Amino acid sequence: MKQLSLKKQILWYGLGLLFIIALWWGISLAVSNQVVLPDPAAVAKAFLRLAGTADFYLAVLRSMAGILCGYLAGNVAGLVLGGLSGLSERFYAFMRPTMTLIKSTPVASFIILVLIWVGKTGTPAFTAFLIVLPVVWQTVSSGMRSADRKLLEAAEVFRLSAGKKLKYIYVPEAYPVYVGASLTAMGFAWKAGVAAEVLAGGMKTLGGNIYSSKIVLEIPELFAWTFTVILLSLVIELCAGAVLRKILKRGKLPSGRPSANPGEVAAE
Repeated sequence: MKQLSLKKQILWYGLGLLFIIALWWGISLAVSNQVVLPDPAAVAKAFLRLAGTADFYLAVLRSMAGILCGYLAGNVAGLVLGGLSGLSERFYAFMRPTMTLIKSTPVASFIILVLIWVGKTGTPAFTAFLIVLPVVWQTVSSGMRSADRKLLEAAEVFRLSAGKKLKYIYVPEAYPVYVGASLTAMGFAWKAGVAAEVLAGGMKTLGGNIYSSKIVLEIPELFAWTFTVILLSLVIELCAGAVLRKILKRGKLPSGRPSANPGEVAAE
């Protein structure tokens, strides 16, 4: 398939957005009920009204702070546990049931359980943690376990230390897929975290305001808060994609050098 230029991508992206708005407007006119489906103009007015208040930005910051903390904790835990699982088949087998259980449990069930365990304040962060953990764990452990066996055998012949094997063999295998998985998990964490805020209710966050708008039937505001969540999700996705493309374009590891031959490493 032919790759479109950046200008054409922007053009078609804009046409896609216009199509969605036009379709939305047409359906809202057909329904003719602002409570059921407000038109884009009413939602835009509600959004601008909300964006002119300090509470709007405080809600955004509260949501981003809580969800980001959960994401970072899940990422670090997944990286550590995934690394240990990649180095040890026994530890991988030991961790697999737990990760399978976390991945298989519906998000809504997790949110309700976490509400009981930690209360509504910590629910968004803990939910984001549980969403990110198995994704990063699986990616890192699989990446390390797929390391070239011939390189590992050569490393044994040259008697490389565990640290050098990790740096020059395992990390080059796991790092590229880890970057992609961690950035993808960011989007999952954001959506799940906001969903947790909605189910928790009564919080001065994005999800909390969505819940409050639904309770008092302020439907244009509900759409405006939802639009804010979508907009922030797109920004996160675009920023994550830009970082990912930059890292992969460099084609280097954090140490600034590609994977080395075991003989060269042993000579260092």
